[in-house]
Amino acid sequence: MRVVIVDAGSRLGGVGGGARVAANLFYELRKFGVDTYYLGYRPEYIKHDGKALVLGMETESKLFKEAEKKGTMKSLAEAWSIYFNAGGDKRAVEKSAFRGLMESRPIRLLYYSRYSMLNLYTDKIKGLVKRVKPDIVLSNSILDYILLTKMKEDLKSAKFIYIEHANVSGEYKGALDYNIIPLTFGTGRYAGLEKARKRFLSFFDGVVALNNEQRKSVMRYNDNVAVIHSSILIKDRRVEVKKLQRFRSRYGIGKDAKVIMYLGRLSEAQKNVSTLIEAFKGIKEKEYKLIIVGEGRSMPMYQRMAGDDPRILMTGRIGEAELPYYYSLGQLYVLPSIWESFNATMIEAAYFGEALLLSDKGVSEDLKEKFGSRLYTFDPTDAEELRQKMQRYFADKKLQSSLKKLSRDIAEEYSKEKQIRAYARALKRFYKTGKL
Repeated sequence: MRVVIVDAGSRLGGVGGGARVAANLFYELRKFGVDTYYLGYRPEYIKHDGKALVLGMETESKLFKEAEKKGTMKSLAEAWSIYFNAGGDKRAVEKSAFRGLMESRPIRLLYYSRYSMLNLYTDKIKGLVKRVKPDIVLSNSILDYILLTKMKEDLKSAKFIYIEHANVSGEYKGALDYNIIPLTFGTGRYAGLEKARKRFLSFFDGVVALNNEQRKSVMRYNDNVAVIHSSILIKDRRVEVKKLQRFRSRYGIGKDAKVIMYLGRLSEAQKNVSTLIEAFKGIKEKEYKLIIVGEGRSMPMYQRMAGDDPRILMTGRIGEAELPYYYSLGQLYVLPSIWESFNATMIEAAYFGEALLLSDKGVSEDLKEKFGSRLYTFDPTDAEELRQKMQRYFADKKLQSSLKKLSRDIAEEYSKEKQIRAYARALKRFYKTGKL
């Protein structure tokens, strides 16, 4: 059984959960007898590998560098032209004079409308796909759709599966919602949100949902659905005590510090990190520290909110090798999201021993059913409640003990081995029977 894992979304410099899952499945499924290949624009998670069909690199283009050397770009049209000629490198855009280019909803609409018409299925890709002859094509991004529709014409016997990272089936105000524009304007001729969902989800032979709420929603459009929860996406390793001490010293974090951490994309429309910063600034004690790890379009806003508070550290994007150090440094992991599919960084934090304080909007029903009243949650619209609960954690030894025990149980329940085994079983069953 040959499985091609597609991640065309990394064309945009995608560094979110979908790209990490694609890489994780590419390497880990081999341990369970699945012959895997990767097709996409290489993020840092994909190393040099004979079965990685890499179409390009997630790097800054020479074109953008040359444009910046000349000074500011003369017009939006020129910036837009350079953006597409550069292959849609989002990181290059963010570093250019048009740092806010993709922040505008009209520009976002224009980009995804244009993207849906691009012919990404080049002769090179066609040759690679025909040579591999996959039995299953596994998609990780809404933006895979325009590539997959062309691939399907050449792969008559292959079956296509989508992993529901982007919450396509979620609740949105309408087709112009900032979070769903890639679907409604990225899957071809605009047809509205409901028709776009049907067009997208019914295209696939099967769908992997990350929780039961998603499963119920997807079933309206595709009844071949399996639930496979997220797990940790980094290497299963602990940090040596001496190395962690040196890491703490690097940031001047003493043994009495009370360290709160957030790790993930900095996208306010979903992640709501502004509420965390506001709540933290309501705490006056100097021993408190807030570490925000990640990058994204909302980072400038968060930097302005943090101001000159020396207790707040914003690291930007960090390499995979350093993630265990940050997770081990944190004592209380806060997830302030407005919504989540099934957050992997939460599980990673739990694995490294951090207590969890979770938005009650970002916790799936699966997690609530499994762990119930043991969960420590807050209303993501209430910064004052969040402040009180953060301070309560550090003041209450009994609460600390119970939440650390909960983290151990969550890490065990959603272990990487369980997740990969579940994927391997589902793919093998799907290959034989066509059912997930």
